[in-house]
Amino acid sequence: MLKICTVYFDGFYTPDYVARFYDSLKKYSTVDFQSVCISDTDVKADVVLPYNHNSKIVKHWHKLKFFSPQFAYQNPDDEIIIMDIDQVIVNNIDDLLNHPVEENELVTYGQWWSDALKFNGGFYKFKSGSLRKIWDDFALNPEFWQLNYYNKGIVHKKYYGEQNYVGNKVKEHNYKLTLTPHEWVTKYTDDYAENLKLNKMYMDKFDTDYMILDNEVNEKLKVVHFTGVGRKINENYLL
Repeated sequence: MLKICTVYFDGFYTPDYVARFYDSLKKYSTVDFQSVCISDTDVKADVVLPYNHNSKIVKHWHKLKFFSPQFAYQNPDDEIIIMDIDQVIVNNIDDLLNHPVEENELVTYGQWWSDALKFNGGFYKFKSGSLRKIWDDFALNPEFWQLNYYNKGIVHKKYYGEQNYVGNKVKEHNYKLTLTPHEWVTKYTDDYAENLKLNKMYMDKFDTDYMILDNEVNEKLKVVHFTGVGRKINENYLL
């Protein structure tokens, strides 16, 4: 079975984001899947697992739990996808959801717009249990890892750095890292000037006339990953 897993906690977003994400998965794919969400409230998902506010694990770091084969009722033959809810699906994603994955391999978005990190942590796909050391190492000392990249000055906010951690563990344990085709995903922000720059970079890199023009999206794009964007932009975006 394919499990598509997300995390929701009360704060910046609302439960509507989970519902929109679930509905867009159904709208833009023909793939059979089970949606699983860690949440502190009732949300639209096939399986809802409790978000433990008393845990030493905070915010989006909870999604590392899905790397444990003992979590979310995983079976040995399951394929697991972890996705953030701050992204909008804009075209058919069957190729994304069906992307082949091997044992000891992590499939993730390529991050063509930045040299700081090779990949974007908004999407992880792997075979159940094959990358369990990512969870096992973290679970030994979550408080350390959640602040490690902030304390080192690598990220600018406390409790950021989850994808840095995952990338480091992929290297440490010699897991294979595979990037999806770069033109499938872009980031988008609430900064008009930055979005113009992103459009120009996309046009040059992928030899196309536009990336996002008004509310039209390029047919090559499958997912728009919002970063630093408030509710207004996300709610008014095409679904």
